[in-house]
Amino acid sequence: MYHPWRDARDREHLNITFERLADGRRGCLRGDRVTINTGDDQAQRRSTLAHELVHDERRVFPTDRVLRAREELTVERIAARRLIALDHLVDVLRWTRSTGEVAAELWVDVPMLQALGRSLTDAERAWIDEQLEGL
Repeated sequence: MYHPWRDARDREHLNITFERLADGRRGCLRGDRVTINTGDDQAQRRSTLAHELVHDERRVFPTDRVLRAREELTVERIAARRLIALDHLVDVLRWTRSTGEVAAELWVDVPMLQALGRSLTDAERAWIDEQLEGL
């Protein structure tokens, strides 16, 4: 299981701070500083940190808004795949289909869960369906 807090601890170049971000952002990476919104709950912070750590690895910051949106989508999907193992997702889907409950049980925020869903391949969807067959 991926632990973004452990991953961040091992990145000695990063300085993680917590601030109230009033502009609706959950977090941001500026240079070697990750800022996470103090107004978010723990699952949101965990999801945000995983997202910002992917930004730290990729170091791709397009100025064009279309390319920036594409990069954000890519980063979110990478983070989602790290945070959510498909076998754990299936375990949760065996007892609930409520998006909020699934996200809470997987300890991620709903946007992270949705990012995973959008990134699933046809083969992964088929495997999940096979695992849930008969429920």
